[in-house]
Amino acid sequence: MTKEQFLDGTPFYIGGKKYLGDSTYYFDGGHISRHSRSSIDDKIILNEYECNVVKMSRVSFTGFTFVLGKKTVVTVRFDNLVPYQSEISVGE
Repeated sequence: MTKEQFLDGTPFYIGGKKYLGDSTYYFDGGHISRHSRSSIDDKIILNEYECNVVKMSRVSFTGFTFVLGKKTVVTVRFDNLVPYQSEISVGE
C-alpha cells in the first residue's frame, strides 16, 4: 500500500488477510479505526477506534494506545499494509 492510499482512508490489512471476516483498518484523520467484519459475508459489523497516529514518515507511521493502563507504541511500514478488496460480487 502507498502512503497516499493510507492518507485517503483506503481500508487495509496488516500483513494480509488471514481468514474471512478478518478485521480491516483505515486512517481517519489522526487515528486508526478498525472494521470488525462478518465471517459470513465480510460486511462491516462494528467500527471502532484502534490507536492515535502521532508520527508519519515517508515509509511508516507510528501510533499509540493504552492497554490495561500501559501505553503501547507501534510503528508500521506502509509496504506491510495490504489494501482491502471485497471477494464477494455485487448482487450475491
